[in-house]
Amino acid sequence: MDVIYVILTVFAGLALLYILWCLAEPFFLDMDKATLKKSPRKDPDSNNIVVKKQPMTSKDNGLTPDLKFFFFSDTHAEWCPVNAKRICSAIRDSHKASALDGVIFGGDIITYPRNAARGFRYINEVSSCCKELGIPFYGITGNHDVNITDFAAKAGFTLIDNLALPLTSKTSGKKAFLAGVPDSGTRKLAWPEMPSCEGGDPVILIAHDPDTLIHIAPEKRPDFMLSGHLHGGQMKFPFKIEFRVLRKKDKLPNMGAVQGVFDISGTTVFISRGLGCGIMPFRFLSMPEATVVGICL
Repeated sequence: MDVIYVILTVFAGLALLYILWCLAEPFFLDMDKATLKKSPRKDPDSNNIVVKKQPMTSKDNGLTPDLKFFFFSDTHAEWCPVNAKRICSAIRDSHKASALDGVIFGGDIITYPRNAARGFRYINEVSSCCKELGIPFYGITGNHDVNITDFAAKAGFTLIDNLALPLTSKTSGKKAFLAGVPDSGTRKLAWPEMPSCEGGDPVILIAHDPDTLIHIAPEKRPDFMLSGHLHGGQMKFPFKIEFRVLRKKDKLPNMGAVQGVFDISGTTVFISRGLGCGIMPFRFLSMPEATVVGICL
């Protein structure tokens, strides 16, 4: 009986530590950097999806990004211990270290539409910071944002859903398009069309759900894509159970594209873990993340 008691006590202690860590991890913030290089273009007539993991930062010493963006996603303001002040501080520090070409929000200000006011307060605080620093602030709608009324008017950023904005690098003079697509939500799932980008310049697509990419015709796929939505798994379990059971319909995560940088059939993709917690206020081995993304055109 003494042995059984000891074993039960150890398991209870480990379970308590696990729960405490799951509650504590959302309060941390991983300020990361990613350098995206153009991937070799694949056969435009091929529908095969190939996922290859890439390093977050390039080891090429002479590589200087043409554009730099501060990217954050999935605030889910109902449970986001990483408050807007910390994001604003990170933006200021990043801009001071190396001038930013823009701040980009990847969708999902809240989990439930009834809490939209809380999400708007968060995003508008970031917006005020960007205006103070003279940095453009862009954003798209996520799957939890689609039922919010007057989203574009209240968000505080330039909504680029279904738009393609021309950009010019201040360092190299190279040109690119910053394009965005809206999410349709989960109840009436419909994949968006790629915005028109004429002229042949590289395209940087902001799409909340990474799976958007595989529903774009191969010949229209962008050179780069920034996404969120997956929260890095939020609660990591062995054998990727969180995706095989809870997200069976999500194709790219079940192919290994959960967080970080990937070459996905010729498109360089960055997937952020996001900031907040969806549905449950826990994270495990998936720390909240905001990232300075450098793009080499």
